[in-house]
Amino acid sequence: MAEEKLLERLYGLPLEGFVAARDEAVRHLRQDGKAEAAEQVAELRKPTVSAWAVNQLARSHAARLGELLDRGERLRAAHRAALTGRGASGLAAAGRAERRVVAELVRLAARELEAAGRASSQAVRERIAATLHAAAGDPVAARLVRSGRLARDLDPSGFGDLGPIAAEEAGHNGEPATRQARERRQAFRGARDEARKQAAASADRAIMARREAERLRAAAAQAEEAAARARSAADAATRAEREASERAASSAEALAEAEARLAKV
Repeated sequence: MAEEKLLERLYGLPLEGFVAARDEAVRHLRQDGKAEAAEQVAELRKPTVSAWAVNQLARSHAARLGELLDRGERLRAAHRAALTGRGASGLAAAGRAERRVVAELVRLAARELEAAGRASSQAVRERIAATLHAAAGDPVAARLVRSGRLARDLDPSGFGDLGPIAAEEAGHNGEPATRQARERRQAFRGARDEARKQAAASADRAIMARREAERLRAAAAQAEEAAARARSAADAATRAEREASERAASSAEALAEAEARLAKV
């Protein structure tokens, strides 16, 4: 509990005060005989400017950050629905909503930096946005961002629904806790990537099958229309033949009658 409070205090400090406060905490822990805790605290990295700004969002704008993470869950659900062929109608709207909240949070983070006397360059803003997109795209990254203890920026391409195992293995500031955890995380990511490939291939096959079914239905409809036209033309020809036969019979009768009259003259 005491170490948790220490971490919360360290990552909430102004950026320029982090190193001195961390080193002082290490000295106190060692004096108290807590060598293992002292070693862990000594390994804590000073946050980057952009990571520090995101940490302040978790403290000063938790509700808005929570909205982003909620939007992220909806976006992931829409993405999974599109991959599995259940429709992509909600994907575009979910993406726009997520980007809108990210843009607002980037502005709030820039204000936090300005209030701390630090410039918010375009590069810093882009790194803040990348970390927020990562948080929206994966529950592990969301947990790290919500903790307010990031030491580094998060890359959206490095996350993607790693699940509860990866969440347990992530450290306080986004670093894997142990080499074994990193190896397990890498193996889990490999399995995830393979599952993504399989899901994408299945989705592609479903799309192809749906297109083929639509093509065949269209061809069947055209064939039915052609058959209907042929039946109509055959019926018309039958009627024309009958009418021609009736006219031919009438003409034959008229001819016979005329020849009979001529024979009597």
